[in-house]
Amino acid sequence: MRQHRKLFQLKNTAKDKLEGKYGVTIRLFLLNMLITGVVHLLINSVGSNTVNSVYSLTGSASAARGMSFVFDILLLAADIVLGVMNAGIAFYFLKVACGEPFLVKDLFYGYKTDSKKILLISGAVVLCQTLCLGPFQYLCANYLRTREDRWLLYALAAMVVGLCIYVPVSLGIAMSFYLALDFPGNTGREILSRCWHIMKGQRGRLFGLEMSFLPLMFLCILSFGIGFLWLLPYMQMTYTYFFLDLMNPEKKI
Repeated sequence: MRQHRKLFQLKNTAKDKLEGKYGVTIRLFLLNMLITGVVHLLINSVGSNTVNSVYSLTGSASAARGMSFVFDILLLAADIVLGVMNAGIAFYFLKVACGEPFLVKDLFYGYKTDSKKILLISGAVVLCQTLCLGPFQYLCANYLRTREDRWLLYALAAMVVGLCIYVPVSLGIAMSFYLALDFPGNTGREILSRCWHIMKGQRGRLFGLEMSFLPLMFLCILSFGIGFLWLLPYMQMTYTYFFLDLMNPEKKI
């Protein structure tokens, strides 16, 4: 019979594999964060200036809100396009795990091969997060604007409901980018369906793995975020070994 490895074994294997490689993996995440940050900054900056200009010219709050909505959609589209880099990150760490040569430019692998499929998967991941957690963010914004307690209560309720939906769904498609690399002949929908099927009975393990990083995340926050430069590669390497173990568990006699 075959048995999956314990979570602490996956983490120890990831830690050993990253020894001497943290420098290059940190550069990968820094590049990803830099590109994402610049795109978000540009859209938010242009959006804010445009909304203010529309309100100044028209004096209409509804027109300003409409323009703000347009830039929210633009930001959502940008997140979907930028999310394609997650396939590159998965590709990069699979190469590290398998002992193959890896380069920072692997970050853009998803844009160079079957990008439509990767884009569909990225869209599913981003839309899942937006639909489940977007209402909470909207209600929080209303509370900060009005300081009315009712909006805070609505926001908390939306957060609870949103997380109850988001957590199982996101866990169910969490390995989609890895599967897209492992099954290049499948379409985006087939990859998402396959991932959902494979993760049945495994979502609890993945959730436990994610929760096991919480103490380290807390320490990273205390370090003003600097510690995340080392934690993110460690987490991604562990997820990579989770996927490899998921697809090929150890043989036990």
